[in-house]
Amino acid sequence: MLLDPGQDAATFSAYHAGFPLQLRERLQALGFGPAKSRILDLGCGQGDLAKMFAQAGCSVTALDISAAQLDLARENCAGLDVTFVQAPAEQSGLDNASFDGVIAGQCWHWLDRRRVAAEMARLIKSGGFLSICHFDWLPLPGNVVAAAEDLIRKWNPVWPMGGGTGIYPQWLGDMAVAGFESLESFSSDMAAPHARQEWRARLRATVGIAGRLSPQLIHDFDQDVGRMLDSRFPGEPLMVPHRLWATLGRRK
Repeated sequence: MLLDPGQDAATFSAYHAGFPLQLRERLQALGFGPAKSRILDLGCGQGDLAKMFAQAGCSVTALDISAAQLDLARENCAGLDVTFVQAPAEQSGLDNASFDGVIAGQCWHWLDRRRVAAEMARLIKSGGFLSICHFDWLPLPGNVVAAAEDLIRKWNPVWPMGGGTGIYPQWLGDMAVAGFESLESFSSDMAAPHARQEWRARLRATVGIAGRLSPQLIHDFDQDVGRMLDSRFPGEPLMVPHRLWATLGRRK
């Protein structure tokens, strides 16, 4: 049974692992996002990156096509210097050369990549930066992520994702074609703690389960996840392996 493919934004955002502060620190060391700079958080979701850079003294614009995600971002960024815009990334409607930097977290693969890269080149000032970032769970043989992905494929055999490395060299090509230079990337592996119930909720909200299975099958999947965790990963919290990966390019 195929349901609405759109995920419940509130559920997904509540349990997805947010970017670690280490991302901002490393980007700032490379010149991205100093205090008082104007930053665009592209595909902002619940606004974690917008919040992170606004807390560092940046003036942030958070853009997303989803009204539900923007509602979450407004709540998350309350009291900070963040402006919210509902628009597609490929055609933002924002002014030319209006940002010192753009950061795209966990969204580039959903977009028309070459069109978005060209749009970002239009929005970023000469000498400004584009950063594309991911913080992905990391399946390795025998770990809790690999076991979870096995269960997702069991309940949804046509799930097209999984088995990722958390590294996306093709994004560098998108940036180069759009005129960004001095391209570089960095990565760091770490374990993100999840309460067992949070991890189960996160799995229920994945693209392969939420919107793809009926409520009863989602319940049955969740019970299967619980049995797997009890038998193989009984600790609390679960230490879930993740990889932080980011690109950085300068606008000519």
